[in-house]
Amino acid sequence: MKKIVYKGMMEGLSMDRSFREKKYDMIKHWHPECELQYYIDGHRSFFIDEEEYHVQAGSLVLIKPQSIHRTYSGKHLYHDRILLLLDTDKFEPVSHYLQQDLAAFFAQYHGLTQIPPAQQERVHLLLQTMADEVIEKKHGYRQLVGLKLMELCLMIQRIQDRNQAIIPVKVSGPTSDARANQIKQYIRAHLAERLYIQQIAEEFYVDQSYLCHLFKNATGYTITEYANIYRVKEAQRLLEDTDLSLTNIAELTGFKHITYFNRVFNKYTETSPLQYRKKQSNYKKSLREKNNF
Repeated sequence: MKKIVYKGMMEGLSMDRSFREKKYDMIKHWHPECELQYYIDGHRSFFIDEEEYHVQAGSLVLIKPQSIHRTYSGKHLYHDRILLLLDTDKFEPVSHYLQQDLAAFFAQYHGLTQIPPAQQERVHLLLQTMADEVIEKKHGYRQLVGLKLMELCLMIQRIQDRNQAIIPVKVSGPTSDARANQIKQYIRAHLAERLYIQQIAEEFYVDQSYLCHLFKNATGYTITEYANIYRVKEAQRLLEDTDLSLTNIAELTGFKHITYFNRVFNKYTETSPLQYRKKQSNYKKSLREKNNF
């Protein structure tokens, strides 16, 4: 069970600190916010865009927007971590003083940085101060949160510039990677079709069980999971950019039944296709009004 130490929200940012002592495997997901996780104690494993990372005390993970990711338990079940979700558009002054867009910063320093032991307490204190300000909301709290966020970004930049970033764990060799890339390209080119394992195996002249084993080892996905994730991503694009009906979008993205489309979409986005469309429509409307379009 997840035990919350603290939790707070402000416009454009949410933070919480929690710990777990039992096994917990998160489903793969993605979101438009930047994500930061800092591990105070314990161990955890990450899957981010087909790369694996193993974290420990002092590990700081940056996840860029729309990256497919999850965390999962290994043999060590306990961890104590701080999580921050960030809408970079709400922190333009930080981007200005960093001389780099915050979303671009997260993309550049995406992945795992191991904070040196001598600086771990400083990082913890920075995040704790941010959380206190977010929760208490005293006068000037937005400015102070922005300053602490900028200080944290500069620390990450300096540490990575000293080549102390972590190289992700590779779970497969170059041959299987090349074959898996070909299979990924095939799947993404045929998302609108009903894909069968046997059909893909025949396309690549391999046994079905070998195909599934190779793909899972090289990418971290099952074939069905990979296809469904990219079907949902394409469905999100169509929901945002077209007026097509949900039934048409389901058909165009390979979901032959609207009920299955709704179930898979909700699994990865925690919302229904209709609710997602309404949310994106309202967001675009607010942007137009803000910019007098």
